[in-house]
Amino acid sequence: MTSSQTVDFKEIDVRTAINALYMIFCTALLPIVVIGIAFFYSGLTQRRSSLTMFAIPILLLPLIFIDWFIWGYSLSYSASANHFIGNLNFAVLRQLRNSITLVFTNTRGEILVLNHFLFNGFFKVICAALTMPGCIAERGRIIPMLVFLFFWSAMIYNPVTYWFWNSNGWLSIDLDNLPVLDFAGGNCIHIVGGFTCLAYSYILGPRNPKILYNYRNINTGHIIFGTFCILSGWVGFIAGCDFKFSSNSLYIMVNTLLAAFSGSIVWTSIDYFFSSIPLADTASITANPEQPAYPEPIIGGSSPESIELKRLHSPQSSHRIQPVISQTGILKSQRYHETKSNFVEKRKFSMISFSSGMITGLVVFTPGGGFVSSPSEFWKPIIFGVVGAIICNLSTRLKYFFGIDDALDIFAIHGVAGIVGSLLTGLFANTQYQSQGGWVKRHWIQFAYQLLGITVTSAYVFILTCVFLLIIDRIPGLHLRIDKNFNARQKQQKTTPELPIHELESQVSPHDVASNKDLFWEQVELQGTDTYEFNGEYMMDFIEFIKVIRPQDYEDNDQSFDNIDQPNYENLTGLGADYEMHPEGVHHLTKRE
Repeated sequence: MTSSQTVDFKEIDVRTAINALYMIFCTALLPIVVIGIAFFYSGLTQRRSSLTMFAIPILLLPLIFIDWFIWGYSLSYSASANHFIGNLNFAVLRQLRNSITLVFTNTRGEILVLNHFLFNGFFKVICAALTMPGCIAERGRIIPMLVFLFFWSAMIYNPVTYWFWNSNGWLSIDLDNLPVLDFAGGNCIHIVGGFTCLAYSYILGPRNPKILYNYRNINTGHIIFGTFCILSGWVGFIAGCDFKFSSNSLYIMVNTLLAAFSGSIVWTSIDYFFSSIPLADTASITANPEQPAYPEPIIGGSSPESIELKRLHSPQSSHRIQPVISQTGILKSQRYHETKSNFVEKRKFSMISFSSGMITGLVVFTPGGGFVSSPSEFWKPIIFGVVGAIICNLSTRLKYFFGIDDALDIFAIHGVAGIVGSLLTGLFANTQYQSQGGWVKRHWIQFAYQLLGITVTSAYVFILTCVFLLIIDRIPGLHLRIDKNFNARQKQQKTTPELPIHELESQVSPHDVASNKDLFWEQVELQGTDTYEFNGEYMMDFIEFIKVIRPQDYEDNDQSFDNIDQPNYENLTGLGADYEMHPEGVHHLTKRE
């Protein structure tokens, strides 16, 4: 950062005033992103943890902002003698004591320091809000996460920001030594967030499989509302990085929307196509004449499936779909519910897929931003959205390959999307903001610079996150996970026979919990993070109801269902059933907790 000039407040010219108002407008959109993230993550998780997911982005807001005021801004943007991290010359905004109209200057233009402080302060808030809820989703503790947040802020976010966006940073375009193009945070925000969450999820371990039976997100409407808030605020998120109001600012806004909408269409189309293709294989279908002939869900996929439905629904069938647990603790075919719409092989839409695709399109376009925006190239953001949606959709399977339970797919939707966007920027960047362009401008080495930035950032973030977490986890009272011995028990169970189905299914351990501390803390974790962290406070309270399922309810259905044998509703007690038969009679069904 360079402080180029000071002027009297009364002498600010019209252009500077217009730019300042424009930056205030863009900054005012950023809190909308924060509340959108809270709604998005809260709606995506189960009732037992949804308040925690909603609360964390809000709780982080004052902590990150005060940290930014005290020393974060200075460590990121003060001009120091090295190329890796700043000094404390701008701590508590001390540089404004003599002039409140000090100007921040770089290759993009000039902006009042207070505008720059506020705008980039919310960037850091958004990065933390995108990252931390996914790190501890459904199993982590908040206090150790806040301790980690301090080290993450000082030793991870601030240095990486300095590398790319400080004029003296070793990867900045201003220094022009190894210029990596990152317009609005492909590296500084999304790769940092994605690899932080990947490392945190790896150290924390997978969720308890018992949590994942009958998995239902609490509120899809909150996901849609949160997506709309993020979309609205993201326009200012990217366009504000221009630091001035110009015609290119409008192109950036339009291109941001084009990338988001392209990503949502492609992601939804991919999931729609695969929604009727079974994920289970014949190995998961085993003969078991002692079990009821009712199809069991296999938890963990991305859409409803249908597997030899007529045969499996037949009361005479001796086959049963057994639960198959992946290494991440998620069962295959998570959303295979026992509803009549899933008894047929039919493709279906998903609003969760639509929202995921839109977020991916926004993230992929972030590093390109102004570098790829021009009056004659509106096709570029569409390429960003399409390519990003395809690659990131497939990348959601990586957690099964690596055995890392990234509960909210932060790594795929942010980490991988940041990588894809950065590489596409190396291909399609124009010669704007003193950039030499990408491959479209025959500047071939720019792609190598982008690869360098990705590699260094991802390795630095992942390694330091693991080191910090391993140290914190060993401090008495700061164990990362509620059930701190879960991972040790999982390793031990690999050498012992598998538990019977009824024990895996049960949410309450059949053993003596009072005399076994490990099982006690397992039950605490199964109760959910809302109960553990916010005693008596929930996003939504329980709504209890009784539902009677009768074969007569299906008599007037479409003829396409006529050839499907009705399941035995008197035996609705298998794994994954929503209701169990009350012992007093077949017409009394009680909701299983």
